[in-house]
Amino acid sequence: MEKVYLAIAALGAAYLLDLIIGDPRWLPHPVRALGLLISLLEKAVRRIFRSGPGLKLGGVITVLITAGGAALLTYYVLKTAYQANFLIGIIVEVYILFSVFAGGDLYRHLSRVDKDLEQPGLQKARASVALLVSRDTANLDESGISRAALESLFENSADGLIGPLFFAALGGPVLAVFYKGVSTLDSMLGYKTVKYKDIGYFAARTDDFLNYIPARLTAVIIVLAGILQGRGKEGWKVLMQDHNKHASPNSAWPEAAAAGVLGIRFGGADYFDGAAVERPVINAAGDLPLRKDIQRGLLLFQRVSILSAIVLIVFAYYLRSGEVFLF
Repeated sequence: MEKVYLAIAALGAAYLLDLIIGDPRWLPHPVRALGLLISLLEKAVRRIFRSGPGLKLGGVITVLITAGGAALLTYYVLKTAYQANFLIGIIVEVYILFSVFAGGDLYRHLSRVDKDLEQPGLQKARASVALLVSRDTANLDESGISRAALESLFENSADGLIGPLFFAALGGPVLAVFYKGVSTLDSMLGYKTVKYKDIGYFAARTDDFLNYIPARLTAVIIVLAGILQGRGKEGWKVLMQDHNKHASPNSAWPEAAAAGVLGIRFGGADYFDGAAVERPVINAAGDLPLRKDIQRGLLLFQRVSILSAIVLIVFAYYLRSGEVFLF
């Protein structure tokens, strides 16, 4: 039972650490090392394989080396740390878990966009939101900036916070690191462009599979948090109506729930490398997002973060009580 309490304490400490300090650039971060490894493997795969099937095979190998290798390394690092010294083991476990959570950093990015919208002109706000999204931002107005920021906030609430929390609760640091590795691969390779459609295919499909439960869990928690804002019913209605309105099988779930709770509209026309892309509209009856909605969205996200931590730490406790450990 002592091991149960230590695992729960490590998970809770990592969540609080992420909430308080986010992702400071001065702190060495394993995800940056993963990103570097993925870039090197992509170059190697492209040198070895030329055809579509070959690039798909190279994509599978990249996922296995990156996500699988990171998970295996995590297992042995933790095992060695605990064998060396109990205190070292706890510190290493908290650090690893902290490194896979991105809720605090996501909140700070959105707060910066909100603050930059106070400045004369929109140049700073456009530059800030460009760090969050892949669409063109140079010509966005206040509504376009606000929509991009909020869509990113709630889509990433699943794979940046609740997804890692879910897999950490389910299988500890090892499974959480595997999930983070796949998520990082998807963010770097999982595009449906000519350049990435083959090499990123397996990473994107694996990410879709792993996010199936977290995306839906996130949507439900957003609706529950919406009850505190007096709009839980509206959140549920839009969720049921629009949860399939996205190219991804998962992304529209949290976006639809948030759009309903906030009473705003997501989707519509966006530009990528100068080309117009028309995305399905989520909550067509909602208002166009404005800066004030970023502030409301941040409040909703705070409540979602706290609720998800409570739910998943309790979930982890019951699993650990049944002695489900991966190290």
